[in-house]
Amino acid sequence: MLNNKKGVGVGLARFVARFNIILNGHVLNWFWRDHARRRAVSGNVISGVAVRYFKRYLPAAAAIRERKVVHNDAQEKIFTIWLQGEDKAPPLVQACFRSVRAHCKQELVVLDEEMLRKYITLPDIIWKKRAQGKIKNAHFADICRVELLYEYGGIWLDSTGFVTTPIPKWITDEDFFVYLVGNGGAFAYSFMQNCFIRARRGAYLLDAWRAMILDYWVHENRSFDYFMHQLLFKTLVTNDPRAKKYFEKMPHVDQGPTHMLWWDYAEKPFDKKLFDKLTGGAFFQKTTYAQAKNPVPGSFADVMINKMNKK
Repeated sequence: MLNNKKGVGVGLARFVARFNIILNGHVLNWFWRDHARRRAVSGNVISGVAVRYFKRYLPAAAAIRERKVVHNDAQEKIFTIWLQGEDKAPPLVQACFRSVRAHCKQELVVLDEEMLRKYITLPDIIWKKRAQGKIKNAHFADICRVELLYEYGGIWLDSTGFVTTPIPKWITDEDFFVYLVGNGGAFAYSFMQNCFIRARRGAYLLDAWRAMILDYWVHENRSFDYFMHQLLFKTLVTNDPRAKKYFEKMPHVDQGPTHMLWWDYAEKPFDKKLFDKLTGGAFFQKTTYAQAKNPVPGSFADVMINKMNKK
């Protein structure tokens, strides 16, 4: 159920929120502070302002009627998206897909543009705004991953998630699980990671989060922040009583172990013992395209892309 009574104050409220971010996150974020301090201050301002602004979408979550959670783990799938089609994915993404199939018992479903329209049902206005360019690809993918899990349950993993072991049972035993960002890193204010989501069909946290996401995009024509969907989740679990209850029960695990390898080691000479050590704390590693276009021969990136999990 979508909340269709936003009123005429949205534009003004958005302007005030954006002005607050510019003033306190940039203008009054004194230039003599070191880079890390300025970045932390800016992130804290964005997070605080966004959560206050996004409270207007909490009624959509409050209106959700809880569904029976479906426990069909044996039939669950891992969903990901490559809109141009799996066969047109770049080598890094192809390597990530191979890694999933090599290590996970769940079937990997790679959705292209045509398949996506058959798998999910979104409000017409969402498709229209996407066609008009009001919803960019990154945020459209954010919408779709939540919609897929709402309709089918299962696992979402970004196309750049490189898997090294099966998904742990302590994760798949949960109705809902996401990694949290913690206090470190350049984007600590984003609160949670949505490159991996585990959600059984009917999980309240997923259903309520979806309701807020759709309500936002039905009523607004551009993003609030790159991490706005993560911040909508933060708004939900810090303000909605039911969401608070379920969130407290969810294991709170820092995303740090999923980011141990790529940024610091992708271009360095491959070392199997070091690889095993770096990947030992999580079942997957987040990667990016930056070091993948022309990987240094013999590097971690080269071995992962061109040699691992090949038959």
